[in-house]
Amino acid sequence: MPNPGSEHILFRARFLDPVMGDNQATAAVKKPSTVVQTILILRLLATMRRPMGVNAIARELGIAPSSCFKILKQLHEESFAEFDPDTKCYTLGGGAALLASRALDPQNIFSQLHSELERFAVAYDVSIGFWRRVADNRIILMGFIETQSLMRIHMSIGQRVPMLVGAVGRAFAAELGLTNEQIESEFAKLRWQRPPSMADFQEDIELCRRRGYAVDRNNFDAGVTTVAVALSDAQDHLRYGISAIRFSANESEPDTHEIGAALVELKQNLVRRWQQQR
Repeated sequence: MPNPGSEHILFRARFLDPVMGDNQATAAVKKPSTVVQTILILRLLATMRRPMGVNAIARELGIAPSSCFKILKQLHEESFAEFDPDTKCYTLGGGAALLASRALDPQNIFSQLHSELERFAVAYDVSIGFWRRVADNRIILMGFIETQSLMRIHMSIGQRVPMLVGAVGRAFAAELGLTNEQIESEFAKLRWQRPPSMADFQEDIELCRRRGYAVDRNNFDAGVTTVAVALSDAQDHLRYGISAIRFSANESEPDTHEIGAALVELKQNLVRRWQQQR
């Protein structure tokens, strides 16, 4: 006999974690263990728009209120959940912040490069995004440095996007040596404000192979130009991307090429340094 609320747990598992595959979601239905329930509660705390009480959380996830209370109490004791004694409601606790930061940057790479990237941002009046390639053909923003200009571009740390989107996506495609068929397959999944044509996208990738950096002008975000490179880690795995971002109105063609050449030089210096540390 299936567990009470198992269909609801399956729905919530897929909704709260779109990357979760059918096998993982089915496992959550077959074995709604304490670990699974704890993960579901944490994901809900991280995504809900307002504080919720025990019963509301239990109903939302389809788990027993008694189990939900025990887990929330333990999460509160470990600072992973905050409890308001007046409203009797829970929110996500500060204890999750350390885990989140380490998950974004397991090897602490962005912290090590922060000063160097900040100098680059100041020198070329750009914002800098530092990306890490993760599973499921996606990249995640590990770190972001804003320009010092009054009008600034902001990006949220931790956002995940398809690997081939934007300038950094073109850079990854060039470095990975993807075939036209592979590029076309992934290109169909991308979402842009101003989509480039398939022919233009492939031409951009070929240009990146020749000059070492890729450019997105007004495609991913209208009014924004991004120049990017992709680089390998100390183990020679293609893992990171660096994007220099500026409003298109402030960007000329010579500026773009100057920033691109500087990014290529920065990339070469980083890769050389990492190789020496092996």
